[in-house]
Amino acid sequence: MLFTGKYSLHVDDKGRLRIPQRFRDAIVTTQIYAMYSAGGCISFITEEEYGSLMQNLGTMITVADTPALRAARVIMGNTAPLAEDSQGRFTLPADLKEKAALGRDVIFVGMGNKIELWDPQRFEDNISGVDYDYYCKDKFAAINGEIIF
Repeated sequence: MLFTGKYSLHVDDKGRLRIPQRFRDAIVTTQIYAMYSAGGCISFITEEEYGSLMQNLGTMITVADTPALRAARVIMGNTAPLAEDSQGRFTLPADLKEKAALGRDVIFVGMGNKIELWDPQRFEDNISGVDYDYYCKDKFAAINGEIIF
């Protein structure tokens, strides 16, 4: 699955929201997990991606590696499976919503193998100052020797 695009939506009065239809069509048959992520957003990942993440974490963690254990606790402790209601809405766990500073207005951003959910101002703050030309010309311009921009 490849998620791309940006969508502005609203959380309803009961704290429920829907994943944009374009994203939902791609994930309708799998469990989705919500996890607090870098930058202060919530990432939605499929069950397959979650399993891969847990496997990778498991290989990185040793009992003697206290920083890795602490990081794993943060990741696993701030991850929850989502359940949709009959209308395709879900309610985020309150602690995740609070950590991501989510209010009524939210932005969904497709990020390849995951979907991010942002507070609009936090999203703008996060992407401001990105030197788009630098990344397009120098970092993303050639993949496998082919010019893509």
